[in-house]
Amino acid sequence: MKIRNLLSIKKLAVLGICVSFVAGGCGKMTESSLPELEEPVALNEAYRPVEYGTIGSIQVLMATAVPRDYCNYYSANVNISQIYVEPGDTVNVGDVLAVCDVDEAKKQLQQCNDALAHENETYEISAQISDTQIKLWESQAADTDEFSTEQIEKKESTEEDYNTQIATEQENERYDKQLHEYRVQKINEQMALYQQIVDDGTLKAAHSGLVTYTKKLTDGRSAAAYENIVIVSDTDDLVLDIKDTAINEYKYSDYDKKYVIVDGEKYDVAESQYTSEVLVLSKINNRYPDVCVESREKPFLTAGQMYPVYFEKTKADQALVVGKDSIYKDGDTRYVYVKNDEGGREKRIITTGESDENYTQVTEGLKEGELVYYNSTDQVPTKYSKYTVTRSDFDIANYGVRYSRSDAGTITETCDYEGQIVSVNVKQDDTVEKGMLLYVVDTGEGKAAITEAKNAIDSENESYAQKIADYDKQIKDLSEGGSSAEENNRQDEKPDTAYDEQQLKLNLQLLNLQKKLACADHIYQLSRLQSAYDSISAGNDGKGNISVYAKNDGKVSKVSVKAGDNVEKGSDILQITGNSTDVLLVQVKDSNSYKVYKDNIADVGESVSLELDGTTIYGSCIGFAGYGSVAQKGYINQDDKGVHITGNTDSGYGNAAFYIKLDNGIPDDLTRASAVKFSYVSFKKVVVVPTSIIHKQVNPMDKDDISYYVWKIDGDSVVKQPVILSDYTSGSNTLVLYGIDEGDEICLAS
Repeated sequence: MKIRNLLSIKKLAVLGICVSFVAGGCGKMTESSLPELEEPVALNEAYRPVEYGTIGSIQVLMATAVPRDYCNYYSANVNISQIYVEPGDTVNVGDVLAVCDVDEAKKQLQQCNDALAHENETYEISAQISDTQIKLWESQAADTDEFSTEQIEKKESTEEDYNTQIATEQENERYDKQLHEYRVQKINEQMALYQQIVDDGTLKAAHSGLVTYTKKLTDGRSAAAYENIVIVSDTDDLVLDIKDTAINEYKYSDYDKKYVIVDGEKYDVAESQYTSEVLVLSKINNRYPDVCVESREKPFLTAGQMYPVYFEKTKADQALVVGKDSIYKDGDTRYVYVKNDEGGREKRIITTGESDENYTQVTEGLKEGELVYYNSTDQVPTKYSKYTVTRSDFDIANYGVRYSRSDAGTITETCDYEGQIVSVNVKQDDTVEKGMLLYVVDTGEGKAAITEAKNAIDSENESYAQKIADYDKQIKDLSEGGSSAEENNRQDEKPDTAYDEQQLKLNLQLLNLQKKLACADHIYQLSRLQSAYDSISAGNDGKGNISVYAKNDGKVSKVSVKAGDNVEKGSDILQITGNSTDVLLVQVKDSNSYKVYKDNIADVGESVSLELDGTTIYGSCIGFAGYGSVAQKGYINQDDKGVHITGNTDSGYGNAAFYIKLDNGIPDDLTRASAVKFSYVSFKKVVVVPTSIIHKQVNPMDKDDISYYVWKIDGDSVVKQPVILSDYTSGSNTLVLYGIDEGDEICLAS
């Protein structure tokens, strides 16, 4: 029994085509008198055999074999002092990758300690204020002096108001307690992170492998929490990355079958599972990891190679099927035209089952191999030659037209202020050591910043002094008056010395607690302002001349300013680099000489080449720079602190870029070399056919509904066979993903 998957095709956003395929089941054949309807008329006789197949739908996505990535990052905001590795380096678990500015972490830790002390102190005082206020209201509500009827009615109303205020204040106390506990938890978490950095500011490799990405320090040293500093990739552990589909776009988790075709063989796959926590974190960070799939059978994959991944959803399996264009309707009756032994057509009633867009399951009325007429306005070819389908490689090239030797650890020193350069104390090619004076800048903004910081301190002191004076006056007035203004204003009430004394005591407690709270806030705010002042004043001679010193050893590779130049905040002053490497940085830019796909780079492990004096020089991709979708990609990471979504930062090159190593090193003169060639698309052992044998079909009822087919030779018949095409054509050939396979014979118009 011959089993075949027959497909119906629709548009698919990811691939450009979406396909549904069909199946039917066996059943006994029934003949019956049929209404006399007009015989179908077509341009020519068109029949296809009844066959066994599967009804359902299929989607095809493109995956690329890439090494599994291991991200290395800090869990808190830091300033990077130095990154010790470059793309192309090999590291082992525990190797030091980078080190951050521990002094900055110490400063952040002290700020956290101060914030925690302030939070605890102010919460305790606020709780005492709340308790005292409740006692005051309870005392006022419980006052039982003798009143007139009118006063009693007024008293009842006042007591109800007091009780409402007490209930509200008690609810606020519960909320404040929860908020306080949350704040303390978050501060403690931050303190733990900074303490870890202080204890050991080094970033160590979490996994052995090849360094494929490092954060660029040309735009500054600051690194956000969970920002990738270094990515290490395991080139011996490849996964299939569906690069055009992020986890928030994936819609095929409920499909029955998932498999990949590798070298013409089918392997079942399963997608990586993502928890709700990962999805929430991805949404919060707006960084969504790609969908990845893997096979337990571990087929041999080639890095950078593309593989079609198939997702099938089955309605009926191993069922008899016919095309929907073969079925006619008369009320609830379904019938087809079957080719008889004399070459004519006979009508036959059928019972149908499941359907998809192009095919219907037949449960009764037909048997395998019978030829069923289908309504076709397409001309079945009568003059043709046979084209036998084979599997072959399919490649489309891309080019990196700009490349240069990559220098290790290039750091750009940028100015933190707007001002004028007083002196540049180094020149190009000078060797510098950490702590050496690099330049001096005179900045009016620096002077203004110092003045502003000092004014802020003075303003805080003045404001605090005024608050304390106000509290002291209220305390004095209340103490000397013996009762509050509210009590003094009470009319027609019999004095109650015990009550008044209690009210006075509680009101004085409230004022003293509020004064204590103001003092605690003042001390905390003053310490923060003083810290800001000290930071701004560092390196400043008091006149706005700020001296800047080298933070690392290296060599001055570029000086961008001279004494007397006016600079803006963020302006490049100079660059300090490490030693030159044997790595080439390749940038993908527009070219008049080559067809360039600008947002595409080589994948790690992928083979690359260039031409020099008639000789082909080979190499491989060993890393990438952050740009576009690469910079926005999210990475799922789990450590002892939980699950995190990390990401890269833009390299600043302004275009897609990657790193390569040539097999025999970098030639002395690259000026005569061609562009670096790599693959935009690369498949092995796939179905590639002449584009001319593929036909386009447009639904007359929906011009956006476009499908494709070939005329397939099936014994003595020629039948229309739907196919799924990729988005890729190369020259006169097209890559076919589904519908035909090696050995099939297709009509090639002659």
